[in-house]
Amino acid sequence: MLLLTPRVVRFGEATWEDVSAVVVDRAARRKVVEWSDLGPHVALADVPEQEVTVRVVQSLTRDAPDGPRPGDAGQLSFDTSPAGTDASRRRVRAQAVVLDVRHELSVKGGATRTVTLVVISSDGAADPVAVEAAD
Repeated sequence: MLLLTPRVVRFGEATWEDVSAVVVDRAARRKVVEWSDLGPHVALADVPEQEVTVRVVQSLTRDAPDGPRPGDAGQLSFDTSPAGTDASRRRVRAQAVVLDVRHELSVKGGATRTVTLVVISSDGAADPVAVEAAD
């Protein structure tokens, strides 16, 4: 899921502004693929274990010495809508832990920070990303 409209993301007590994109990726961490004796094509496939990660890309316009650190945990939340307006606005929430913080600097793009987080399910079975109508 690629979201281009959230300009502000909240993580724990911090507020990250000037966000240019939020990317939610879902990956199979364990997969089961089996074939039958009847032919060369897959007859059964399952993904019993998944990992959901979120990347928050933020433009930096000033020094950011107090940014997130790997291991920081908290609730990640932001509002998004298809056109970047209040119409059809949805709130995305998830418990998350910071895995990685990277900074880039370029003449054309300026300074950016990319924070990668892993999303935690409340019980291991429920989808760890909640999407609901925003107030």
